[in-house]
Amino acid sequence: MKLTMERKKSLSSSVLKPAPPKASPRLRRLLLKSLLSRVYEHIKAPLLTLVSSGSPEQSYAVLSHLHLLVMRAPYVFSSDYKHFYCQYNEPSYVKRLKLEMLTAVTSESNSYEIVTELCEYAANVDIPIARESIRAVGKITLLQYDVNAIVDRLLQFLEMEKDYVLVKDLLRKYPQWSHDCIAVVGNISSKNLQEPKAKAALIWMLGEYYQDMQDAPYVLESLVENWDEEHSAEDID
Repeated sequence: MKLTMERKKSLSSSVLKPAPPKASPRLRRLLLKSLLSRVYEHIKAPLLTLVSSGSPEQSYAVLSHLHLLVMRAPYVFSSDYKHFYCQYNEPSYVKRLKLEMLTAVTSESNSYEIVTELCEYAANVDIPIARESIRAVGKITLLQYDVNAIVDRLLQFLEMEKDYVLVKDLLRKYPQWSHDCIAVVGNISSKNLQEPKAKAALIWMLGEYYQDMQDAPYVLESLVENWDEEHSAEDID
């Protein structure tokens, strides 16, 4: 008994203290996020440098790694968005990856600059890239950033007769823009529409805002003339 008492006295006070409570799941997630952010900040500079140097194949390999990081922590790269601007001589597969990354890193502070850049790509001779650029603008706008600041850019697509599917989606979410779009929609020639989805979007706009468009019946008439030859949008997909 005496030996037991002496042993207890010799124990460190830290040993006798109760174990600290386990961190909550939310705290662990915050700590992990903070740790990963520091890691990403440490490795992003050399990766961004490699993107702008070397062959397209090397750039694509580095971009593929950056793409994974951007999708996991876009806020870390929001101030580096210009590194993801497309160059005219880059292959389509590099541009396509950059478009995804530009969309991901968009924030309240850089949305106008990114949308302005994407609108430049809408006139690209590479039609698939032009379409992807327009869709990227739509995705950014639907994220409820400062939409009013980029409305003029979006209306350019109507004037260029580029993407009516995008405009339809935006009008459904922001009907207050209808007055600005109606004048342009009324000047659209249905003969220039090739894709079923674009024609379906135009028909929706004509039906939704027919009361403000005197020529709506005539535009619909031109679409109905070749109705039997049309393919459904689902068939195209």
